[in-house]
Amino acid sequence: MKAALVNALESPEFRSAPQLRSFLDFVVCAALEKKQEKIKGYTIAVEALGRPEDFNPVTDPIVRVEAARLRRRLAKYYSGSGACEHIRIVIPKGSYAPEFNLLPVAEHTGHAPSPVMDEVSAPALQESTAETGTSGPTAASEASGGLLSGPQSRDAEPSPLHTYKVVQPLNGRTTQPLFQKRISPAIAIVLALTCFLAGFLAGSL
Repeated sequence: MKAALVNALESPEFRSAPQLRSFLDFVVCAALEKKQEKIKGYTIAVEALGRPEDFNPVTDPIVRVEAARLRRRLAKYYSGSGACEHIRIVIPKGSYAPEFNLLPVAEHTGHAPSPVMDEVSAPALQESTAETGTSGPTAASEASGGLLSGPQSRDAEPSPLHTYKVVQPLNGRTTQPLFQKRISPAIAIVLALTCFLAGFLAGSL
């Protein structure tokens, strides 16, 4: 509690307000020392604000005015340089006795909850590797349904005889691979020569 008071008194919000510093210091120290009888308008005016002993709180509203200013200054402090304080001093309306509010750690630190783990967990990756016999990025790509796969390398060339295109799962449904075949270059040359000879013979007849 004492540290919360010291931090507030040394803050930029209170350095330029000596009367508010004195008011806050007086009422907090009286509360911590369990001297509640001193937290009254007359005592505050005389011992904290420097008013003479013949001070009359009925005709002089100085304590009420300074208490209202102190509440606003505390609100400004805890929304500014004191935002990280987990023990906050409050002067409730209708009273000069301070209250001490303890904030939860998550609220005063402002830390966001920890992010969700990656889409593919380690156990899922290991299970996928064991079932498919793949490892590394390939296993991660298959386990995540293609979410982790990157663009295909431009240096990789298809086989001269066959190329295979695997269709990724769509909307959670598993599709069978589609196969596309290319004609062998040798077969293509033979077919071309056959067509040429057939045309030549037909023309000569």
